[in-house]
Amino acid sequence: MVRRRATAIACMAIGVACLPGCSADSSGTSASEISSRTPQSDCGAEAQAAYEKAVEAPKFDLPPAFDASDVKGKTFAYVGIITNSIIQEKFDAFAEGLKSVGAKAIYFDGKGRPDVITQAIESAIAQNVSAIIGDGIDAAALAGSAVAHANAANIPVINMNAGDPGSSLPDGIAANVAPGAFKTGVLQADYLLAKTDCKMNALSVFTSSAKLLADQNTAFKKEVERLCPKDCTVTEVDFDAATYPTSMTPQMQSALQRDPSINAIALGDVTAPYIPTAVQSVNSEAIMIGAQGDALVDALKGAGVAADVVWPPTEVLGYYGADAVMRAALDQPLTVETPLRLVDASNWGTDPSIAAQFPGSENLPDGFKKVWGVQ
Repeated sequence: MVRRRATAIACMAIGVACLPGCSADSSGTSASEISSRTPQSDCGAEAQAAYEKAVEAPKFDLPPAFDASDVKGKTFAYVGIITNSIIQEKFDAFAEGLKSVGAKAIYFDGKGRPDVITQAIESAIAQNVSAIIGDGIDAAALAGSAVAHANAANIPVINMNAGDPGSSLPDGIAANVAPGAFKTGVLQADYLLAKTDCKMNALSVFTSSAKLLADQNTAFKKEVERLCPKDCTVTEVDFDAATYPTSMTPQMQSALQRDPSINAIALGDVTAPYIPTAVQSVNSEAIMIGAQGDALVDALKGAGVAADVVWPPTEVLGYYGADAVMRAALDQPLTVETPLRLVDASNWGTDPSIAAQFPGSENLPDGFKKVWGVQ
């Protein structure tokens, strides 16, 4: 069963990698105790078997080799949905990767506004860039006219972190580089179903303004419906992307007070500073699972989420972005789904860094340079 609680929706997409984790203790139940729970029902056992496949550290499969010498001297544009430390780290890696082949990167801050994003793409076109990548931006939806102008100028536009890579590409978009949003939602559902033994009354927290989070929510609901159609309930909490830093905590407090039987919450880590505060304030025992990995710092201190579906390190994502724009400029666009990993107290260790959850990821930059023929 799915219930929908609509809220005001912002008119723009947001990046799902904006803020650090919270510092409030989520409940009286430790993450270690939650991670050790073993389901007794067939439904719970099936859910556990499904998510356990994602517990091991994934292998990074690099894309096919190509000769990057043809992009030497070219310029590529990177448009961030906003500017924060995480997007800056991705851009720095993006620029570093391009520099290694003799190419240049320029950055544009979208400021979370469709008009500014449109202006950024138009400015990139005017500067005769060879390709444009938008981070956290569904460029076709937010700046369709500018994307059309780029296409007319034979400048490919790539989405990054803006929808599931398995979905059809929007008109005018050459490729998509992102973690699997649908897979993320499925893993979140499997984990919560297993830890509640399919006696789950869950909140799925997302914003329809960000396609990646909306896709995640869709997959979460479908997986719950598949495994537990009669005994489990999902209530959607669609938050306002423009006001969530101030509205998220009271919105969640209201939801939890309205239904004290809520025992599970699926969220993106952009909301992690606010939701655990609400959970603690109403003395809820709801199990929380995040997505992206920013909440790990507090989780390892015994606060916040009990589990997280973690994205690769920002440096790795930046290199994937550099690879994507070069291929597109050479008429070889390639959509890539980056690896994910599900972590909880059983496997997240003592180092909260994202890189620690992906052993070997520190070697990816050199791996890409070999793919490009420069090392």
